Amino acid sequence: MTDSLLPLPPVARPAWVRVLDVAITISLVLLIAAVVTGGLRVRFDDVRVTAESPWRLGLVAGALLAARTFAWRRQSWWEVAAARIRAIVTDRGLRRALPWVLTARLVVLYASYVGVIVIGYPEGGPPFRTSANEFHNLLGRWDAGWYVTIAESGYNYWGNQNTQTNVAFFPAYPFAVRTTAALLGARWGSPDDPADSFQAFTERRHVRLLQSGWLVSVVAFTWALVYLFRLARDLTDSEEAATAAVALAATYPFAFFYGAVYTEGLFLLCATAAAYHFQRRQWAWAAVAGLIAGLTRPNGCLLSVPLGILALDAWRRDDYRWQTLAAALPTAACAGLGMLAFTAWLHLQTGEWFLWMKAHGAWGRQFSGVHVLAHQRWRELQGLGLYGYTVVNAIEILNMAATFLVLGVCWPVGRRMGWAWSAFLLVTVLPPLFMGGFLSMGRVTSTLFPVFIYLGWRVRATALPQVLVAAFGLQVALAVMHFTWRQVF
Repeated sequence: MTDSLLPLPPVARPAWVRVLDVAITISLVLLIAAVVTGGLRVRFDDVRVTAESPWRLGLVAGALLAARTFAWRRQSWWEVAAARIRAIVTDRGLRRALPWVLTARLVVLYASYVGVIVIGYPEGGPPFRTSANEFHNLLGRWDAGWYVTIAESGYNYWGNQNTQTNVAFFPAYPFAVRTTAALLGARWGSPDDPADSFQAFTERRHVRLLQSGWLVSVVAFTWALVYLFRLARDLTDSEEAATAAVALAATYPFAFFYGAVYTEGLFLLCATAAAYHFQRRQWAWAAVAGLIAGLTRPNGCLLSVPLGILALDAWRRDDYRWQTLAAALPTAACAGLGMLAFTAWLHLQTGEWFLWMKAHGAWGRQFSGVHVLAHQRWRELQGLGLYGYTVVNAIEILNMAATFLVLGVCWPVGRRMGWAWSAFLLVTVLPPLFMGGFLSMGRVTSTLFPVFIYLGWRVRATALPQVLVAAFGLQVALAVMHFTWRQVF
């Protein structure tokens, strides 16, 4: 079977031809954006990027295509592009993933909108609004506001670690949202129409940023499921198990975050891509994916742990070839380097090291230890009784169940798929568990793809439909709660 998101063209091209092909693709994307949405106009700190003239962009694209045709006649850019498109359309993983993505994401989005209209908000209304239009305002929930502020105006910090601030959030996802929004016509600066109010101008930009965030999340999730299918097929030697893994990941109760303005989709994409390319010793792609994972969320750096174990395993299987280790270890370290790069940048801006980690204390994440966690829950259970505890802590019980599911499959995952993936589960779950209890553990576990691969292999085919229906029903319910400003963390 051929993996086709990164297919090999019929004719091997020199590196300079591949670079030229990328430049042509970018110029054509900018040209389409200029024609459809007015073009790209965005600022990153003091750097302003504009690409608004269709004529200039057309001339640049034409010149690049002419140079490419003259310099390399063996295979045109159009032939390469057509071959890639055909490979993507016929990819088996995409055909397994796309129905689940379209069904789950659209159903959740519609159910959430109906929930807002029918159920409404808790007393006092939403903490903030982006628009008076409920559909435009739908995606602006909880942490989405933080990501939008970063995408819109960058980071800010006033020197108080006890106050919630956006330095706790990593930059890769907001950067992708800002770039996508700019391509879709979002504008920074003053209104283009003098008669337009600045408030309406800003509202349109906020709505476009939210829409772009949803698009980035869904596209990344789709691509991530393709990689999940490939990984599961390689690790289980079963296409049926790989298909089940995709379905389980899409219907997981906390998978509604993949259709929200959150980082889960991008992180899952980077984690699965890094694992897939690393196991195939495609070091460059694995390094890029790992680096972006480390820049996407705080626990992204922990991806270096399973990749490091895989690097040592590859070195051992190659009869201790040092060339393998020399390529694999730096690749594995890229996720950690991404986190260190963001840490160093924050230090240059504020003078404080690991400021993002300190900022998480304002969200209640402080080290307590598992014994304190267990004692608190036992004391609550004694005071409230079983029924009272389930009423008061209904959402925490779901987060607790997700945590125990991951911890429960660590051993069989290691035996079936390799101990690197058991390590990945443990290093991802235990630190937030000790720092904040079961807070947001459902969200944390939603990206742990080894769990879905193992369950896809282990759950019987006769029981799978019932599991999927029950899980997706719970996902819809949690999504409605999330989008009507009720806590699910």
